[in-house]
Amino acid sequence: MDTPKNVLLIMSDEHRPDTLGCAGHPTVRTPALDGLAAEGTRFASTYCSSPLCAPSRASLATGRYVHETGHWDNATPYDGTPRSWGHHFSERGVDVTTVGKLDFEPDVDDGFDDQRIASHRESPDVNGLYRDPPIRRENARERILAAGPVEETVWYREREEAKTAEAIDVLESKAASDDDAPWVLNVNYILPHFPLEVESSYYDTYPPEEVDLPIDNPAADDHPILEELRDHFDGRDVDEAVLRRTRAAYYGLCTALDDYVDRLLSALDRLGLADDTLVVYTSDHGEPLGDHEIWWKCCMYEQSVGVPLIVRGPGVEEGALVERPTSLLDLVPTMADGVGIEPDRNWRGRSLLPVVAGDREADPDRTVFSEYHAHGTSRGMFMLRRERYKYVYYPENPDQLFDLDADPAETNNLAANGEYEDLRAEFESELGTITDPDAVDRRARRDQERRRAELTSEANE
Repeated sequence: MDTPKNVLLIMSDEHRPDTLGCAGHPTVRTPALDGLAAEGTRFASTYCSSPLCAPSRASLATGRYVHETGHWDNATPYDGTPRSWGHHFSERGVDVTTVGKLDFEPDVDDGFDDQRIASHRESPDVNGLYRDPPIRRENARERILAAGPVEETVWYREREEAKTAEAIDVLESKAASDDDAPWVLNVNYILPHFPLEVESSYYDTYPPEEVDLPIDNPAADDHPILEELRDHFDGRDVDEAVLRRTRAAYYGLCTALDDYVDRLLSALDRLGLADDTLVVYTSDHGEPLGDHEIWWKCCMYEQSVGVPLIVRGPGVEEGALVERPTSLLDLVPTMADGVGIEPDRNWRGRSLLPVVAGDREADPDRTVFSEYHAHGTSRGMFMLRRERYKYVYYPENPDQLFDLDADPAETNNLAANGEYEDLRAEFESELGTITDPDAVDRRARRDQERRRAELTSEANE
């Protein structure tokens, strides 16, 4: 296959995988991302390694699972250990520049030396340190009720405009340079993350009376851990007008994001860099948006743990769709492959370059793993996705098994169905080859108790 030399990694925040025109959404307008998919390959079943900002970003930075790094929640962001793909790439002569949100511990050696308009986790979110029992998040319901249009300058505009301009400046300097060394530019947008407040011009594109309503709301299940999440975010019994308003605002944020991506891709094309650049679009996690009566990610339903993934570039099939499960961690070896360096043996992902080049025979029975150990839950979650089935293990609580082909809404839990006992046991056994989930759950909660004590001590000094 033709091979790229450089990588443009565009990462959004909280973009659920179905809110793209190219994913078949009947309402959401994302022409730039749709065009990227038409010129490249879209992955329909990609999962983050933890459906929460700081753990997902720490996992991606290191290429390793959350239980391997110990960055469990938003109070323990990435601190430079283990070493990042930024370290690995830079030491091998690849120029790495980041623009925008990283969500790491500030002022550490994170391996990303050239950071532009960076934002980090300046203060810990202590909600995730209260696990047994979890606490209710302050002002959570108010943030749902506040969704809607904004007439004055909206909260994200100045920063997203600055990121886009800075990223284009980086591309212009690359195009003008005589340096032939490979590079990676990682651009991180905050959209379409909460707050669900968007410019009126975008909101008006989606009349609330015409948008869809959340599925499974009110929720049919009474799973103990999911009930804890529902209480934590105080998102039950939201009236229909508000539910429609949240959808209209979120869809508007998706279209606003698409406009920024369009400017970035247009600059790449204008500067003559597209022919040797692998472009990757993805997000750190999704957003349930009231589906299953849950808000703010943090669960293993598709809308939360799933992320969009689109790849375009030299040698990449155009207009292709890959439905087999893939992991956000696959991006790290994929980028290494793209710029021509050897991967780190500790990375958990697998390069997708053979797949996007058309090799659909590689690893057809792939199992993808995700986990969650943070706010709103007294126990963790461990997910496996293989072929059409998804299995979720909850320590000391009932597990879940879904047939995503027959039940894409995930409302029919097959775990207690005797006809699926062998499959459920097979998944549980496979989970044991990845980690000991009960031991990991205990370790996470011990670490969080220790971290809470540290923060309390610091606050009292």
